[in-house]
Amino acid sequence: MSVLVINRKESRYEPIMYSVKIHDMLIDLAQRNYGIKDLKNFVRLRYAYGKDKTENFARYEYLMLNNKKSIDMTSRLLMNNLLSAQSIYPTTMAEWEQRRALLNAAIGNCHQLIFSIQEIVKIFDVDINIFDSFQSAIDREIDLIKKWRQRDNKIKSCLKG
Repeated sequence: MSVLVINRKESRYEPIMYSVKIHDMLIDLAQRNYGIKDLKNFVRLRYAYGKDKTENFARYEYLMLNNKKSIDMTSRLLMNNLLSAQSIYPTTMAEWEQRRALLNAAIGNCHQLIFSIQEIVKIFDVDINIFDSFQSAIDREIDLIKKWRQRDNKIKSCLKG
């Protein structure tokens, strides 16, 4: 017997699967240089319109590469924190606190990703509407992690010391 889609509950592994999806989305975006087709042309236009005093190609290449590495590392950290939290089944209060700390770190990683995306929009003057789907995906991930923490609060009352 099958269950209708609207009646299905979210899996306990949904935050982990969704973090992998976010990682893949962000890597795909980074491979496309955040929507900038030609970085050299971008730098020339900034100089031509008076936004920069010099044509500093190396600066923008460095910023692009640095942001790509930062987003990749932060999204990997998000996945690793969630996987580590999943691997802990709390039987004591110390284990519950450790799991809670990992979930809090994962929420922090989500906020770091949002900040990195906002930084890209600011530096490279890209259309902010492109990043709305990424923002909403990260917000959904935060909600999933918070639901996980709420489920863990029910376990807290049954734990020893």
